[in-house]
Amino acid sequence: MRVLILGEGKSGTTALMRSVVACLDDPTEIFEPKLIKPANLEPESLVVKKLMLNWRPEERELADRFDKRLHIVRDPRDRLISHLLYDAYNRAPRLRQDQRERWLTALEKKAEDPSKLSMARLINIWWRVSRADLMSHYVRALDRGVAFLQRSGDDFFALPYEDYVAESFEVLNAYLGLTIKPGVVTGAETRVARSKSSGAWREWFTPSDVKLFRPMTHRWLKQNGRNTKDWDLDEPEKIDPETSVEYVRGLFDRVPVRKPKP
Repeated sequence: MRVLILGEGKSGTTALMRSVVACLDDPTEIFEPKLIKPANLEPESLVVKKLMLNWRPEERELADRFDKRLHIVRDPRDRLISHLLYDAYNRAPRLRQDQRERWLTALEKKAEDPSKLSMARLINIWWRVSRADLMSHYVRALDRGVAFLQRSGDDFFALPYEDYVAESFEVLNAYLGLTIKPGVVTGAETRVARSKSSGAWREWFTPSDVKLFRPMTHRWLKQNGRNTKDWDLDEPEKIDPETSVEYVRGLFDRVPVRKPKP
């Protein structure tokens, strides 16, 4: 069986790949290729994990040659939080120790008093630290998701990330003809695992965030059949530091601090 897994970064693609691989007989694995090529499709047992960021129109014809095509879809508000936190690993090689500490301090403040620091403010602080424009990334990912559904959505099995982390596999199993279990991520891939849950945006977002993100997210929610009116927030006293500041601290620890130039 040849299986194609497609999704945005931080949407559970790695865990889903591990779930599928575990059900097949020693499949060839291709992890996040920039471009799927005809030569990649020679193995009869194959799992390809592809990021939506690198999906190209010329790959559409090749997608037809997979026996099963999965599109894992995560609420973009949750994905934004995961992206914001995981981006520390991507940018760490270029950050000085004082820049890292500035970001960790901001996350500590957010964890201690979630209402005092909005997501928009956090994104701005991260931009000042790393020059990573996550707001633009967010908008582009929304546009990609809508465009993909309009062009190719009917050709893929849409798997809600929320179903995957809840281990609701019945419909997925019926589509694949397999018995899926939660993916076991090991080795270097463990850095991508964080909360393994959904709905965290209700704790991280503030009322000002709702006003900002609601208009830009509306079309994506509607296109994906989500409730466009559900923007209810929780009022947590704190955010779990293990899935926020301590998670980022662990990512930083994986990458040596940049040495100052002599």
